[in-house]
Amino acid sequence: MTFALAGDILYIILDILGEERDYNSLYQCAITSRCFAEHALELLYKLYNTSPVRGGGTEDEQFRTRRTASTLASIRSQQDVIIRKWAVMWRSIALSTLDQTYLPYYSYIRYLDLEDLGYLLGQGYINRNKEVFFTPELTDYISQDYGIKGNKRLRSSKSFDIEHTLVKIGSAIVKRSMSIRGMSCNVQPPVLAEFLQQLPLLQSLTIWSGASLTDHSGDKIRDYCPELKQLTIYSWQNEPSRNAESDSEQFLNELRPNTLEYFEVLSYSHLGPRSIRAMGSHLNSLTELKLTSLTIEAIAELPSLNSPPALKVLVLTDSVPAARNDEFYAAVTRVAEWIRSCKALRRLELRRFVDDPFLLSQALSDENLRLTYLSLTGYSISDGHAFHEALSNQSSLAGLYLRGEGSDVPEDNELLIQTIGQLNSLQELELMNISDGFTCDHLITLAPFVPHLERLWISGDYFRDDVWLAFLCLPKLRSLVVHAPSSFTAQGVLRFISELGPGNRGFGLSILSSAHDTDITEEAEKLIREVLKTQLDGTFDFGLAQEESDSESDTEMSE
Repeated sequence: MTFALAGDILYIILDILGEERDYNSLYQCAITSRCFAEHALELLYKLYNTSPVRGGGTEDEQFRTRRTASTLASIRSQQDVIIRKWAVMWRSIALSTLDQTYLPYYSYIRYLDLEDLGYLLGQGYINRNKEVFFTPELTDYISQDYGIKGNKRLRSSKSFDIEHTLVKIGSAIVKRSMSIRGMSCNVQPPVLAEFLQQLPLLQSLTIWSGASLTDHSGDKIRDYCPELKQLTIYSWQNEPSRNAESDSEQFLNELRPNTLEYFEVLSYSHLGPRSIRAMGSHLNSLTELKLTSLTIEAIAELPSLNSPPALKVLVLTDSVPAARNDEFYAAVTRVAEWIRSCKALRRLELRRFVDDPFLLSQALSDENLRLTYLSLTGYSISDGHAFHEALSNQSSLAGLYLRGEGSDVPEDNELLIQTIGQLNSLQELELMNISDGFTCDHLITLAPFVPHLERLWISGDYFRDDVWLAFLCLPKLRSLVVHAPSSFTAQGVLRFISELGPGNRGFGLSILSSAHDTDITEEAEKLIREVLKTQLDGTFDFGLAQEESDSESDTEMSE
């Protein structure tokens, strides 16, 4: 007996496939039946940017083939198959703006990733798959190089220009589409200004260089993009004819006040005190602020952003080195006071910002500051005593990430263990290198005080099977990464898995630095993986410690 599913049920199924980013299933649905081809293709093209050429997409991306090839030629062949799929998709999007496709694919786009298209065009991929992308219709549309012979215009044989192709396709999409909410691009200021005038629903913008925001882009955003809230910039540096400090100040002041909610600079920049002050025009709206490469002069200006009422996320990284004199520490103290004044702040990340342990020892001492996430990278446990003592005030922390230099001094490790033991709400704990001096006894002492822990990444002195007792005290643990030197046995691992409970469902175990004389052979590894999958629907990763080369050993001996 056969029966037909109602159309709305089919659409619900397709929506679920879209939420799960099941690219293959969506594609199969699209080519199986006309009755839901349009909805399947609409969802597929909405997801086109979630698995881009640049970076390869998400880890569980199902639109790619696995790299099972054993030769370089076979690997390259598999890569070409992947690239061809994305080249075909981009070609279809471009042709749809010329009304030469089955459906208007450009209209399904919500996030226009022109950086991905630029990567596709600029990495030699197109040269190997030229016929897939440059069909006659698209080549005719893109080409603008003509010569004159008598009364005839002849197309030039000059090879395609990447920037021209990118702008041509991008312009065609933004002119036709009325659904774009986000865009990523690397274009010249006049081109960006032209794009902005045609994107009334734009909410987020990612650009390669802050120089693109000149040519009164702030005015264009204010007049044509009233919904823009998020801005991400890879870098903003001085150029021969441009000053990043002046340009950023002008851009931020051109925007409608209190509209920017998210501002991030990812890489090197020349933003200074004036740029920081200009951010004050968005003081009441700013919820996430992420800055890097600041000078001490720019850092000293942060307190001018008086108690930002909405700021929830603050990330400060890789500042320009400065002399640690009285003036430096006076500025750090003022910044600590400013952080304490950010009452809405919940997430704080520092990496080689200033004297970070000193800054945090002052900022975290106020119990009115209630963080849920704290990350500190690039410090020494022996220099962090005051910071660790102040950290105990943050009992609301759900996530703690500390990365730096560990110590063999017992007092250093015991103080950190004592501090973490007071953070009873922790759900995620990552201690990378900073816990290199931790022993099994340290973990057995700590585990009962963090019963809500769901994810743990730990390094240590040297772990054996007796450390599993500590991890069994964590009833909600679902991810455990052991990056410490270890000599676990297959029997010990299997016994540990057998004692896990229903709260550990989906448990992922990673042992990443095992001794080479372990009895966890390939067969044992396969057995552990199968048992973990069967009992808890879990996963298992295993890796041996890297062996020192002879040259490294000789160097150590000579030293």
